[in-house]
Amino acid sequence: MISDPIPFLANIALIAHADKKLSSSELGQMEAIRTEMKFRKSDFNKALKVVGDEEHRLTPVGSFADQVKNLELMLRVAYADSDLDAEESRLVSEFCQMIGIAQEQLNRIANEVLATISAQDKICTSCGSSAESDASFCPKCGESLKSDDQEEILVDFEIPAFGIAIEFADSTAAAFPKALEYARNSSQYQSCQKAKKTWHLASFPSGAILDALPLAQALSGIRNKTVYQDGTEKSWDEIFSFAWCAAQRETAYRPVEYCFGKDENRLNPWGCKQARMDWTEWADWFSYGAWEKGGLVGSKVVWRFDKERIQHELATNLYKFRYCPHMVTGLAEAFIRHLPDTVSPESDKNWTFDQHYEEVPGAIKVVEKEGRGAYSFTNEFWSNGVRPKGLSLFAKILTKAAAETGGCGVTPSKLLK
Repeated sequence: MISDPIPFLANIALIAHADKKLSSSELGQMEAIRTEMKFRKSDFNKALKVVGDEEHRLTPVGSFADQVKNLELMLRVAYADSDLDAEESRLVSEFCQMIGIAQEQLNRIANEVLATISAQDKICTSCGSSAESDASFCPKCGESLKSDDQEEILVDFEIPAFGIAIEFADSTAAAFPKALEYARNSSQYQSCQKAKKTWHLASFPSGAILDALPLAQALSGIRNKTVYQDGTEKSWDEIFSFAWCAAQRETAYRPVEYCFGKDENRLNPWGCKQARMDWTEWADWFSYGAWEKGGLVGSKVVWRFDKERIQHELATNLYKFRYCPHMVTGLAEAFIRHLPDTVSPESDKNWTFDQHYEEVPGAIKVVEKEGRGAYSFTNEFWSNGVRPKGLSLFAKILTKAAAETGGCGVTPSKLLK
């Protein structure tokens, strides 16, 4: 009796999975071995799982006799459908070195295995029972034994080296049927069996995120999923952080205006509401800069925007959403270029002081006189930035930026209506 059946069985399963396919003959041999050795179905399933999860390496188990038996059974599965392929041969050689089996001994064991297989009748992939060579159905369980009905089953995917690929497992989630429909309609679809669970792979060789977006949205509530970009596994959020926002955009009355934040009455000049840097009086980015002396004689103060910091903040906020296909390339950079380098709230009607009634770092003290005659009064406050007055300058700068980048999908003046 094998003391540790799971790694013993996993060694056999590793050979069967070597070419990333399971033929009907290999499945039949594995079930027959389980039945002959009286292994529990649960142990067999655990062994398949650790191999499917790529968590197993060849491991000698038990006494030397047990290890030789393990080698014999590994060869039995490897020879079930054909000669050893390169990967199967490598694994067998590696195991022989581990347990001290010489080439001459291996040849003798292999010949005995081949003789056993040639004398065998058909083996049912479902129950492991034997049937006569000309039988069409298993005499015990009724499973079809016709080779035409028994296709090879993939046990892993060949991830494409280019484009986007999405891998996901069967699920009871309500959105799964829709996700499976999208996957099957993709340009390249595969399915395989890993650890007794069916997995699906949809590939989009063009690399167009927009092509993969419907599937990504359908998979939003499903746990077992992985995305690959150009053959490399990526974090789901790194590629599809924008998906939930794009789904809302699809249902918006005017999708382009949605990106500019009009539906929330918080316009932004970047074409993406996820920037969280709106054109509003309370937006922090209008305080990115410093006061300096200006005017012909340096008697006035002007606010100089720190455009490098604005650009950095914008890039940081939008990094997670950089793959969004609705992003207008270059629009944000063009808007920052056309934003005035300096503004003077005292003389420019488009701007006013940002007011604080307590001193803050970098602030200047401003004294403004308001009213006339007996009704005049003095307003004193601290200011560490500026605030826009209205939206006319917003539309003017956005028009220039859009013209420079080939348009933003909407006329800036319409955003103000």
